[in-house]
Amino acid sequence: MTSIPRMGFALVFALVAGSTFLAPTVVEAQPAALSLWTGWTFGGSMNAREGTLNAAASTQFGGELAFRVRRDGLGVLYVDYQPSTLRIDTFGEGNRELYDMDVWYFMGGGQVELLDRGPAVPYGTFLMGVAWFNPTGTTADAANVGSETMFATIFGGGVRIPLGADGRVQIKLDGKMKLTIPYGGVGMWCGSGGCSGSFGGTVGPVQGTVTAGLRLALGESRPTAPPRGSRRRR
Repeated sequence: MTSIPRMGFALVFALVAGSTFLAPTVVEAQPAALSLWTGWTFGGSMNAREGTLNAAASTQFGGELAFRVRRDGLGVLYVDYQPSTLRIDTFGEGNRELYDMDVWYFMGGGQVELLDRGPAVPYGTFLMGVAWFNPTGTTADAANVGSETMFATIFGGGVRIPLGADGRVQIKLDGKMKLTIPYGGVGMWCGSGGCSGSFGGTVGPVQGTVTAGLRLALGESRPTAPPRGSRRRR
């Protein structure tokens, strides 16, 4: 199961290489921006039959490629990586380490920016995709432990602070919550009164992150307010 981490490293490398070699093409096609960051991920926990599983808090690394899709909004492709350790808090035996674990998030979604009120740009983020928990090391190999892939969502917010007059390079400060859903289901039924449906799931590990990094704007314009007169008068 090495294809996913290799794919993650390849994606981060592709984001960097694309910004360096393909910037003119991207700028002509559509305004875009590349962000790379590092930070801290707070550990999440999940109940299991033997006790409570905990992912240890640790540093994380990530990147995203964003494309402007509206005056105050961006579409986002996102990946981040956290080298962690899986621990279990068993009933009556305390906390003990199981094995090292790589945590990956592969996401897509959007960012909504506040209207231009100054040099800094606050924004909110919502992403959907998958989280991949991959045990590593000799202990995991000896126990023949497999990886787990779960549906995940990320939401949060941050602020971008420009460096220099043109604002092409920016400091990016961010805070997010990561929610995973290991078990879920969809149901639908119909009767004489019509049809209805439902969706349910169990929330898995919940992790929080704080990050800081750099953002390179590739011809991107700042968010702008809609033209005057575009809103209907009541």
